[in-house]
Amino acid sequence: MAHTKTAIVTGGAKGIGKACAEVLAAAGYRVAILDKDESAAGIASAIPGDCRSLTCDVSSYEDVRRAFERFVKESGRLDVLVNNAGYHISKSVEHTTEQEWDFILATNLKSVFLCSKFAIPLLRQSRGSIVNMSSMVGLVGQTNAGAYSASKGGIIAMAKGMALDLAPDGIRVNCVCPGWVSTPLVDDWFGQQRNPEESRRHIYALHPLGRISSADEVARAVLFLASEQASFITGIALPVDGAVTLGY
Repeated sequence: MAHTKTAIVTGGAKGIGKACAEVLAAAGYRVAILDKDESAAGIASAIPGDCRSLTCDVSSYEDVRRAFERFVKESGRLDVLVNNAGYHISKSVEHTTEQEWDFILATNLKSVFLCSKFAIPLLRQSRGSIVNMSSMVGLVGQTNAGAYSASKGGIIAMAKGMALDLAPDGIRVNCVCPGWVSTPLVDDWFGQQRNPEESRRHIYALHPLGRISSADEVARAVLFLASEQASFITGIALPVDGAVTLGY
């Protein structure tokens, strides 16, 4: 008898994570959102399909351990882990404080380590997959993003090592590397610029396709890498960036 596939999406209360939860749920997955945002429960319940939330600070070992323990009790199996949780601070290394560095690395990189650590025994049983949300910044760098660049590059390097370690277990590990994406965070950034409309035109023009991506377009790449259609793909960092990195 066919079973319902299950997925965990970290940072799924908004932006790309929310789109990932929606796309996976629409594809028939039973989805659990891991997010420390208390509004995640309401957001999960509003997503069509089977979607729920587990309150969790994914940078905390104990929080992640408890969330996975509860997930196992409720679901019994895991097929896909989407490590999406992340944050950005626009500062160079010189101007980044130690506290800011620790926060970004814990939120963006340590969370991938912790969630993967607890997911691997479950994924070994299902021969499932991990999809990490890196960034174009992890491939080509970015000005004024010292901690963010380190975290996103680290995600890619760690995924390549994990892909080798876990291949004998049939577990695939891949990364998606978006360019600019239309999310509330990006819209807020545009709104903070001296000339928001000029800033938007400038960023759009950097993308050869003439626009930035929707969160759904990134989420569909996640779904592909998680699916059997990508059954022989592991250890890659897939740009979903409208070719912006080609002329970056």
